[in-house]
Amino acid sequence: MTLLSDLFEAAYVPCWYLQLDALAELALPEPWKFRSLQYATKNTETPILERYIHAIYKKQVIDFNGERNPARAAKFFHVENEHICFHTGLYTRRYKPIYGCFDRNKKKDSTLEWHFRGFFDESAPWLKYISPLPEKPRYFMAQNGVNYNPDWPIRVNIDHILGDGENLSRIPETVRMARNLPLLLETAVELARRKAVVEPGIVVPQGYQGRVQYLLPICLTDMENPDLAMTLTVMDGYYVGNTCLTLEMAYLNARLLARPVAPWLTGLVG
Repeated sequence: MTLLSDLFEAAYVPCWYLQLDALAELALPEPWKFRSLQYATKNTETPILERYIHAIYKKQVIDFNGERNPARAAKFFHVENEHICFHTGLYTRRYKPIYGCFDRNKKKDSTLEWHFRGFFDESAPWLKYISPLPEKPRYFMAQNGVNYNPDWPIRVNIDHILGDGENLSRIPETVRMARNLPLLLETAVELARRKAVVEPGIVVPQGYQGRVQYLLPICLTDMENPDLAMTLTVMDGYYVGNTCLTLEMAYLNARLLARPVAPWLTGLVG
């Protein structure tokens, strides 16, 4: 069986925002919205959680569809004739895993195959006869362990970053058109690398296409407050910086692995 990687294309999902509110209540307490938004969103209460669930669902579907061994595929999604479920990566206040559950869609006015029933822990009737349950989402570690190595150099792809409209738009407007922007950006990355030698906790892992990258906070206009984050791809003994992200984008990507604890990200939510 092949599953569709978009949740709304795969299943009829009633009362989506209420489902997310219920999930936020069921899960360990966590802020699920930014203090301020750079763009309007229909979901004003749990936009971080909504993005997280869509991304985790897609990742688990991709891993499930790519696994030919049924036993290994079941680690990503439990699938049987009438029910499917996946591990959300979230936990209840009693540290029990939370699962997203579906059954067959029997609505006559819908052609979608599945009906999303909600988020539940292992004690729910929906999961009573499922064993083993799907495993927590995992990301391939691109190096031994997940620890950032501050001694490795960073090679910044300046031409790609500044030549790409999306990357350029994420750089603060006050310095975006500066003639010395390439030098300013490279200097800021080097200063961030040096700071990470002393404070390795400022570097945050992120999930990207099933693998782990790192997020380095970059200060361009204020030495103490990051303006953006640079993604670092793990190479053989060095890192490559190819992309700049807004701080909000960095938080969303980092949350796919774990709740961020670095102050430059935690200050964004509340």
